[in-house]
Order: sequence, then structure tokens, then C-alpha cells
Amino acid sequence: MASNFHGKQHSFSDRKLSEGLEHIRLAEKCMKTSLFKWKPDVDGAVDEYRKAATSFKNAKAYDEAKDMYLKTAELQQQCGATFHAAKSFEQAAMICKENKEIDQCLHLMQTAAVMFQEHGTPDTAALTLDKAAKMVEMNQPEKAIDIYLKACDVAEIEDRPRQCAEYIGKAARLMIRCRRFEDAVKTLKKEIDYYTECENFELLNKVIMGTVLVHLTQEDYVAADLFFKSCLTLTTFGCSEEAGALEDLLTAYDQGDEEMGRRTLKLPLFKYLDNAFAKLARDLVIPGGAVTPTGNSSSLQSPGEESAGEAFPDGLC
Repeated sequence: MASNFHGKQHSFSDRKLSEGLEHIRLAEKCMKTSLFKWKPDVDGAVDEYRKAATSFKNAKAYDEAKDMYLKTAELQQQCGATFHAAKSFEQAAMICKENKEIDQCLHLMQTAAVMFQEHGTPDTAALTLDKAAKMVEMNQPEKAIDIYLKACDVAEIEDRPRQCAEYIGKAARLMIRCRRFEDAVKTLKKEIDYYTECENFELLNKVIMGTVLVHLTQEDYVAADLFFKSCLTLTTFGCSEEAGALEDLLTAYDQGDEEMGRRTLKLPLFKYLDNAFAKLARDLVIPGGAVTPTGNSSSLQSPGEESAGEAFPDGLC
């Protein structure tokens, strides 16, 4: 039974490979000129190369499929079909992803984004960069940071602060993960500016909390306090629940009141922040006592007391 299945699978692949080769033959025929055919049929060739790419992809002949998409993109560029050429580059990139050729995949995705921008569709360009960054943010976060920042730049040209905040925010959280705290602070402040511009005050307050936590993670109470006070003039923040919680945390940090600090950090406001910020809150060292890597106070916790590991569930951090 198994051998019969493999035989059918092999037969299917062979058939698709043959179809791909036939489409290439037809594409080359479209491009030929003669005494009675002065111009090549570029549109016909593009259609045949695209069909060849699909056939090769179905046969899992990824190198051949990629070549056909690139050939399609080349012809589309020649006849000024920039948007369609960009889509072909993006399809070639997806083949590279399937074939584990991540660096070439990123290169082709960024090429597609540039072409979308040239065509006048910056939203599509930014989304293409966003998609590329997501592919590598787990294994190559530094590359993802650069791509997210490029996506922000594209959105900024079109004056779209909400999208700018989204993309630069993703970059900032990866910077925190890479422990690039100084860069993260600068980037988070830009995110705050974008949220202020588009009047998204709920998310703005969360980013202010995250920025204070980054400063405190660097053991820079002065910078944290100055930044906090500078934000009190922002619309809705000064009278917000977030401002009250941060004031309590900074007071505890300044006075070395570890018990008050731990109690404040267990508030839902901190526990349900973005993962990057919640981890900082979990691991924050409050002057006055040592903290274990899970965020437990070694000097205050009794055997029956809830651990900070329970206060910050794994699913959130």
C-alpha cells in the first residue's frame, strides 16, 4: 500500500515537471520573432513562465520554480508592470523560504517592497517588509529590527502615524529582547510620539510604562523619574491608572521599599503588558533585597506566599 502511494506521488511530480518544461517551451516560443512576427509576445511569455513556476512548485522543484518567478519578474519589469513584477519577486521569496534560503528570501522581499513603493502602493510595501521581519524575528532579531525600522520609514513618508507606531514598536521590543536598552529607549520615545500624533492614548500609556521599566532595568532611577514627570503633561496620562502605578513604583524604588515595589509590580497593569515589558517587570530588582531570576523576593517571600512566577504566568511572559 505504501509503495503504491509513493508511486503515485512520484508519478504526480514527474507529470508536473513535464508540464513545467512544456510551459517553458511555449514561453520561449512566445519570445521568438520572425518575418511575420516582429515583436515578441511578452504577455504570453509571462503567462507561460508563471504556469511553469506553479508546476515546478507543485513538483517541489523549488530551484526551478524560483527561477521561473524571477524570469517572470524580469519580463514584467521590462514592460513597465512594476506592481506585478513586485508580486513575482514576493512569490520567488516565498519559494526561498520554503527552501530554507532565508537570506535570499529577505533580499527578494525587500526588493519587492521597493518596487511596491515605486508603483505608488506604500501600504503594500510596508506590509511586505512586516512579513519579512516576522520570518526572522525569532532566529535573527537584529535583521528583523532593521526591517521593521524600514517599514516605519515607508509608513512615515505617507504620514501614517498609527502604522509607524506599530512597526517601530515591534523593533523596540526586539531591542529589549537583545538587551539594547539605550536604543530601545530612543525607539520607544518615537513610538510615543506616533501614538500622541494619532491620539491612541491607551497604547501610549502602556509604552510609557514600558519605557520607565527599561530605565529601571538599567538601574537609572533618575532617568526613569525625569521621563515619567515629562509625560505627566501628555493628554490623559497624568490622571491615568498607569501614572498612579508608576508613581508608586518609582516611590518604592527611590525609598528602597521592596515590599511596596513587589506589590505594585503584581498589579494587573504590569502583569498584562506586552511580553517584553512584562518580563522586565518580573525581573526588576528593587533596592532593598535580592530578586531571583523568576522575580521572587528572597528576603520577603514566605513559604505560603504567591510566587512572582505565578503572578506572571508563562503564557504572558
